[in-house]
Amino acid sequence: MNLFAIFHLNLMFSSIPEENRTMVIDLCYRPLLRVCEEYGFPLGIEASGITLEIIRDLAPDWIEKLRTLLAQGRAEFIGSGYGQVIGPLVPASVVRANQEIGMRTYEEILGTRPAIALVNEQAWSAGLVEHYIAAGFRGVFMDYDNPARFNHWDRQVQHLPQRAKGTSGESIPIIWSRSMVFQKLQRFVHGETELDGYLAYMESLGTGDGWLPVYGNDAEIFDYRPERYRSEAEFGKTSEWELLRTAFEALRERGHIFHLPSAVLNDLDKDGAGQVLSLCTAEQPVPVKKQNKYNLTRWAVSGRNDFFMNSLCRAVAAGLEETDPSPETDAYRKELCFCWSSDFRTHITEKRFAEAEKRLHALAESVGATVREPSFEVCGDRLETGKRLLPVCTGNTSVVLNTVRGLAIHEASFKGHSDKPVFGTLEHGYFDDIGLGADFYSGHMVMEGPGSPKDTDLVRIIPRLMDTPEFIQISCEIPIHQGILDKAVRIHKKTQRIDVLHRFRLDCRPNGYIRLGHITLLTSEMDRDSLFYATENGGKEEIFPLSGKSFDHSNNVSFLVSSSQAAGMTGSRLVIGEKKAAIEISPLISEHAFIAMVTCRPAEPSPFVRVAFSMQEMDETCKNMCRDEQFIFSTGFSIKPIHKATTNV
Repeated sequence: MNLFAIFHLNLMFSSIPEENRTMVIDLCYRPLLRVCEEYGFPLGIEASGITLEIIRDLAPDWIEKLRTLLAQGRAEFIGSGYGQVIGPLVPASVVRANQEIGMRTYEEILGTRPAIALVNEQAWSAGLVEHYIAAGFRGVFMDYDNPARFNHWDRQVQHLPQRAKGTSGESIPIIWSRSMVFQKLQRFVHGETELDGYLAYMESLGTGDGWLPVYGNDAEIFDYRPERYRSEAEFGKTSEWELLRTAFEALRERGHIFHLPSAVLNDLDKDGAGQVLSLCTAEQPVPVKKQNKYNLTRWAVSGRNDFFMNSLCRAVAAGLEETDPSPETDAYRKELCFCWSSDFRTHITEKRFAEAEKRLHALAESVGATVREPSFEVCGDRLETGKRLLPVCTGNTSVVLNTVRGLAIHEASFKGHSDKPVFGTLEHGYFDDIGLGADFYSGHMVMEGPGSPKDTDLVRIIPRLMDTPEFIQISCEIPIHQGILDKAVRIHKKTQRIDVLHRFRLDCRPNGYIRLGHITLLTSEMDRDSLFYATENGGKEEIFPLSGKSFDHSNNVSFLVSSSQAAGMTGSRLVIGEKKAAIEISPLISEHAFIAMVTCRPAEPSPFVRVAFSMQEMDETCKNMCRDEQFIFSTGFSIKPIHKATTNV
């Protein structure tokens, strides 16, 4: 077999205290170079620009040794950007800046421009392709196993370089990482399996004359423990780098040849190689590495304070997009890439998190950025209608609200859609399938987590009416278990637009997930073959057909991990519907860093299609959700018609 390996270096690793960085260099990074220099294994070595800067300051001799190995062709440097930024979660301007600043940093410190980019956290979207091409990369290193789950590729695809499709016809060569393959090596080195078992597994993969990535993950897990989990392997008597070398030697003795990673690209013209593949699907709009618990929510809406950190980062990014280039704004962009590092959003220590928050707030103050909130009041005349359904019509827009379900939208239609209802409520009994035997509302909120009752706004209320020249507002105040929820629905008069607003007034930030802005499509008169959703994940808009699909992004992975997939929605909008009529859903405040979770299921009498927006999910990275301070926050969404979807579904 033809083998290659890439080692990921990250001194920003969430669980590495700053005072341990020199230790990590000595225990992990120096032995890695010895594997290349003393034992003759050509390896790929990847690091962010930030990590290289830290190593340069702490161990300049290591940098010089790496430069020598690169010049001798005994190692290859792999890029990733200035910071370990999750591309599908940040605006396109930040993806571009991260790669541009990263390339400058690589040239400055190593005197090289890498040919291959490791995709940060293996979080992929088609919108990233143009950014990697613009930065000058010849190819990317990305996980195979997760994209392959929802695609019907020939088995040989995994053993050859292919091309990853972008959003506008462009593509970039791709060499594959294999999560289970590198995990097998980790298990051997950590003493969890024997060498014979490891070798038997590797040779069972049967690549023929193709390629196998023997490793493609962290360097800091060998001879060092970040102490994230109680289940981490204990140290044995033999150095783990020595055990890794033993595995590599055994593979080489069996006739398998190690190459530099970029050598894989030489086979792009081989039979079965160079196919242009879409890695993303409606079921999985953003594939990431490893098993299901590692999904986009991990860096978007969990951790210690991901949603609010990402929202403030978006506010800074929006401000910088309106600023003329200068050395000062370039420094701000560099600092923003630092603040958007993924490691501040997972197992970060309390001390490092506090320092990261301090730097982010200082950056925001420097550029005058804040996270805004929509303003509204629960006010107006009380409506004692005595009826469950409350119709409101402006001429442009018609909405029917449910007063016994907290102003849930029972039915909504726009003049631009010939006044046909587009979204609303599908009541119990609509679907033939007992698995869908429930009420599916629109415009509501759900909170649920361990140790607290499930909270929703689906309760009986007394609405208040406010009529202004701009809109008609129906509002209410809803007591919930954790405090008070204020809610308003605004139907605009001069435009075809509906706003749904929520204000949380809670004793503390709740545990678990917070999902709001639910929209249930009324698909009975829609063309089911052209149903789709579209959004941006770090680049241009991506379109995901829904015909025949069955999935639910919000499905929990386990009791601890509350969801399995999501879309980054970095353009602050999601379009959903069919080719003749669709709706655009957008946060009222564009910097609010919601992610979108779509549900689709073939059903009778019509398909079940729904979307919700999350500002908080639950996984093992969540910390200190309920602090001493109150949780007071306002947000909301606008829904507008798209008269004729121009997207190619």
